[in-house]
Amino acid sequence: MFVLEVLSGPLDGKTWPFDSEIVIGRDDQVADACLALDRYVSRRHAVLKGAGDRLILADLESRNGTKLDGKPVVGEAELAVGAPFVVGRTVLRVTKA
Repeated sequence: MFVLEVLSGPLDGKTWPFDSEIVIGRDDQVADACLALDRYVSRRHAVLKGAGDRLILADLESRNGTKLDGKPVVGEAELAVGAPFVVGRTVLRVTKA
């Protein structure tokens, strides 16, 4: 089990547990992790997929992109547990539960 955590942004400290996949976005009708207060987040912005100890981060063709290590995520990128990434203007990370 993983935990998605907001490191900085309007929802600082908010967490969402997930097992294998979680959609990040602004609309709680289509996103498991809703960042409604960040106007730079798309309705369905990004998805995280966990497989064993591996995490895959993918941008869902969002308007403002998803960044890992300061670079835009194009397609999919492997994400290390604990590594920060940016969705809209919100900084997040994933830890093991």
